[in-house]
Amino acid sequence: MIHSSRQARPTSTLRRTASATPATPSKPSFNLDAAEFTRQFNFQHLLKSPLPSPALPSIVPRHGKKPAPRNFRRAFRISIRLLTWLCGVTFLYWLIQFTRYTTDSSASVTHMSVNLNQYNYGDQKSTAGQLTPVVVADTRKKPKWTVSIPQSAGFPLRPSQYADICAQSESIIQQLDPSAVHNHLHMSPSQSRRTAAGFIDVQEAHDQGLLPTAAVRSNFENGDTRQNQLVEENQDGTKSRQNDAICEKSLTFTMESADAGMGKTLLGLWMAYGLAREEGRAFFIDDSNWAYGRYDTFFRPPPLPPCRLPPATQRLPCPHRTRHLVVSTSTYQWVFGDLIGTRSHEHHSHKELTRKRHAISLARAGHDALFHLSDADADYLSTRLEELDSVHSKGGLTIGLHVRRGDRHPWEAQYLDSYIPPSIYSNTAQSILIDHFNPSNTTVLPQEVSSQLSASKILIASDDPEIYSTPEFTSMNIERAQSHILLASKANLDAALPDSVNPLSSHDPREPAFTKFVEPNVGWEGGFFASIFWGLGNAAEGRAAARGLREERPETKPSEETLKLREYVGRAYLLDLKVLGAAKGGVICGVSSFGCRVLGVVRGWKDVKGDGSGEAGWRNVDRGWDGWVGFVDGE
Repeated sequence: MIHSSRQARPTSTLRRTASATPATPSKPSFNLDAAEFTRQFNFQHLLKSPLPSPALPSIVPRHGKKPAPRNFRRAFRISIRLLTWLCGVTFLYWLIQFTRYTTDSSASVTHMSVNLNQYNYGDQKSTAGQLTPVVVADTRKKPKWTVSIPQSAGFPLRPSQYADICAQSESIIQQLDPSAVHNHLHMSPSQSRRTAAGFIDVQEAHDQGLLPTAAVRSNFENGDTRQNQLVEENQDGTKSRQNDAICEKSLTFTMESADAGMGKTLLGLWMAYGLAREEGRAFFIDDSNWAYGRYDTFFRPPPLPPCRLPPATQRLPCPHRTRHLVVSTSTYQWVFGDLIGTRSHEHHSHKELTRKRHAISLARAGHDALFHLSDADADYLSTRLEELDSVHSKGGLTIGLHVRRGDRHPWEAQYLDSYIPPSIYSNTAQSILIDHFNPSNTTVLPQEVSSQLSASKILIASDDPEIYSTPEFTSMNIERAQSHILLASKANLDAALPDSVNPLSSHDPREPAFTKFVEPNVGWEGGFFASIFWGLGNAAEGRAAARGLREERPETKPSEETLKLREYVGRAYLLDLKVLGAAKGGVICGVSSFGCRVLGVVRGWKDVKGDGSGEAGWRNVDRGWDGWVGFVDGE
């Protein structure tokens, strides 16, 4: 209630004046004297009244401005309240998520320890000596992660260890950035370089005190002399990189693989070289645990970078953005990203063809720089290519056939448990010859064309020695791609044994056949099998491989005899690829074989064209996959 001190206005009394005629109304008189005027119109009560309260709205609106509508003011107040409420809810949600992250991160890192040793979040003492990704807190208490590799782990790690590190790293990235897409098969290598939420490189983590300080020592100071033949030695044998600065960025490819075959390693080596050149990294090769022996036994030494490698503790397999990247056959899916083929890819779409072209361009860069055979086979290869040139000079055509058998089966549904019939290879070769020499399909060929057709050669390379005697091929003008190193069959090996130990040699049936026991020969009938390869010179390891019990890296090194036998297998394989790749009429093969994919790189994108079509080029006879592919997810 508001009280006012105003006085009640006095009431005035109207008086009538005397008149002789009462019926006539009289007019009021305005001729008042000063005293009467003051009495009737007294303003003193207004002067005594206090001013209006400042808390009350003004009755008179401000000059030049209209009062705001009542509805607008109400809507403005509601929007302010709503915005404040939303900010509060957002802050609470962020606070809850941050609390959950800090709790889950330490638990997940403990679970992901390779050595199964528990340690606390960001504890340097607990992470020392462990081979695992670790989550640490930077100077601003923000969560970061890196990879801890102790010096005692050596270099290189096992392929399975590299794969474990990448899988664990991917799990950490998903926790740090749950909204992002982290499927490496959906990201290109350039996207992988940009995607590594919260990662801090090892050297930076050491500089900031987030990891235990480790001495920065080179390979020579660490005593690692096995790998220096490739990464620290010139072609003339002089080590000239010891005093050079450490590379700003590098990529080291480790040749060690759990696969017995050479094709997967060779293709990955080439693509890794192209990727290193694309990203401006110095490229190194490590062959210290390669099943085939030394790299320079098969190839010329690679170009030597103008810098040296960092310590092994700074070379990581993941993430892709690390400055010193290690590539292993077990980490292809994280390194090459969407260049890995999947069944969901539309093989003839423009996007898929762009992927294939990029993959072949990377591999082609490595092919041009690294696919130079050592002197032991380069001379024979030169002579063999001259022989093929003589066929071409006569107008003939050479067509290469790569027939893979053994433990590599086609992807085509009807041949999943068997092999592609030889007739498919021979019919495809015949169609190429007809399209080239008789495109009009005339019944009688000119003499010149007939002589050119008869001069043509079909070059065959196979892991199965018996394929060369197949009737579908013997009826054609065939030759082995190379005869410098051949895989022998059991019949050939038994025939080469001396009569004293050959169980098939003739003896007098009237005399007892006492012969010294000799372990039966095992040839390459049926093709290349991993168990046979691992059993070369070591039957026990071969039996373990056949049962799936072979160790990833056996404690005992392969013997000289074993390495020599494996060397012959690898050199024969590389010579076959070199000769088939030089066939001017094209190459016919099944893409399920890595040798076929390597031949696609040798031929180049112009011959591949994504689907293998074309008069001369690369042709795939395995209909389980359309066109060329480098690597397939899950193989």
